[in-house]
Amino acid sequence: MNWKFAMILVEIEEITGEEVCELVEIYNFNTEEADKSPAFCKARIMSPEELAVAHYDVDRDGVNRWFYENGRFTFKWSMLTGEREVDWIANSNSDKD
Repeated sequence: MNWKFAMILVEIEEITGEEVCELVEIYNFNTEEADKSPAFCKARIMSPEELAVAHYDVDRDGVNRWFYENGRFTFKWSMLTGEREVDWIANSNSDKD
């Protein structure tokens, strides 16, 4: 897998326990190396066909929890777009102990 759509878990609401997910495009850049950590960016759906592909990928794979379990998310509001931006920072090796 070099690229696919995915719903990634980005936070769990403290009060309600509700899972908050984002639709993204996931990429594997290091397919030949031992570190096969994926990267993601905000999904761009430009046609009904792409929407169908996104639905298929998410329906097949369910919610992706890898990023939530292996790092932390931060959120900020974009003054340019007025939308929430999501950033992710991987856990360091010491965080995994």
